[in-house]
Amino acid sequence: MSMKKTVIISVLAAAVSTSAVGAVSAAPAATASTQVTNSTFYVNDAVTTVRTIVKDGVTLVSVRDLGVAAGATFTVTGGKTVLAYLNDVLVELQDGSTKVRIGDEEGELGAAVVNVNNSFYAELEGFASALGIEQTTDASGKVWLDATKRLTDAEDPIWIDAQTLLVSTLAEDGGRVDYKVNAATGEFTEVFRTSTASALTVAPNGAKAAYTDETGAVYVLDLATKSSSKVSGDDTIKPELVWSADSSAIYFLQGDKGSVIAKLNPADGAITKVLEDKVDYKADLAVSADGKKFFYSVTKPGAVTADANKPVESDDVAIDMTGTEPQLYFFDSSVKDGKPAKLTEKADDKIFVGASADAGQAYYISSEENKVSSLLAVGADKSVKSLLEGKDVIQATAAGDKLYALVATATGGEVYEIQGAASKLLYTVSEDVSEIVAGKGASVAVVEGGAILVDNGGKWKKVTK
Repeated sequence: MSMKKTVIISVLAAAVSTSAVGAVSAAPAATASTQVTNSTFYVNDAVTTVRTIVKDGVTLVSVRDLGVAAGATFTVTGGKTVLAYLNDVLVELQDGSTKVRIGDEEGELGAAVVNVNNSFYAELEGFASALGIEQTTDASGKVWLDATKRLTDAEDPIWIDAQTLLVSTLAEDGGRVDYKVNAATGEFTEVFRTSTASALTVAPNGAKAAYTDETGAVYVLDLATKSSSKVSGDDTIKPELVWSADSSAIYFLQGDKGSVIAKLNPADGAITKVLEDKVDYKADLAVSADGKKFFYSVTKPGAVTADANKPVESDDVAIDMTGTEPQLYFFDSSVKDGKPAKLTEKADDKIFVGASADAGQAYYISSEENKVSSLLAVGADKSVKSLLEGKDVIQATAAGDKLYALVATATGGEVYEIQGAASKLLYTVSEDVSEIVAGKGASVAVVEGGAILVDNGGKWKKVTK
């Protein structure tokens, strides 16, 4: 049963006129002898006393007590119907009925609503779910209810600073909306809306982000004021932007094939070419802290062949993908007349993870058929070593001088922290965790079932739905 559809209404009064839950035979109010008990719940992390009763073996909670604690407003009509409104969700209950209406949808409670001394009581799980309240029970049996309004279907989380995530959502018009999300509370603020701009690339200082428009021009967005300024009108395609470590310059791959590595000074718009070696299809650009050393990958396109004896319109072609696996390269721009060095040769699939600040080594996940996927480090001297021997790594990310890896296990997943030659297990997670998100000085976040959760003092806290 889906009971979480959000329905936007302009005023509560308009909702009162909506059709009531299908006709029911209202049960008489419970007698005054019904035992009412004060129970403790944790609503939005605050200890809350809620009246409860037990009816036919089912514990029911006071609709008003729980709703008020969560921030809901109420309207009662005819003594039989109660409307609760929370976070743009309208819920309608009727005395004696198990039916619940959430906006234009109808759901089912686990037990009928009961009226005791003119106070409505409802089954906890169904009522909380109807209002969009997240309910969890910890190992000690404490019931936690989180009624904070949260973003839904947020994607591409990035840490801006130790307290804030940047996420994106799909707008109704097909564009994109970017938000800052408070990692402690889940509160969110819109910072950017677009239908044509590239994804935001956040500067290391967390104060600004860069993006390109459909013409290739580069803009810098102030994440505090939400204002954008054009820093380059250069109209060449820029498939990747990378900030310098001190947030003063922007490096980028240039051209529709990512052939050139270039540097942009946002202060005056000056662009200088760092590497132009006529090698196409560069990607995964990583820049050292001093701005002189670069790691990147190169993926060659497949070779297309066609039978010269057949007409072109027959579209009888073959594509040879031999040798098209990505390979990693290193380039030191401080070396006079230096050339890029090819660091890898194996025909494995490679997912680039990042590089150390001093450009001493780059990190990637190696995937081969019928083998576990390995997290590897390759040095500028072409030496390769495994960082999590024997572990099946499905995703990894770099944050400062640490790496974080999501590992698949027989029962779910594990998250490891790697620093230098040492690694340690941080969390055991469910198989629904698909991504880990880490930032320098920030907590670890995970994406689980489409929601983003943050480690909050050893407890996973959902910050988006």
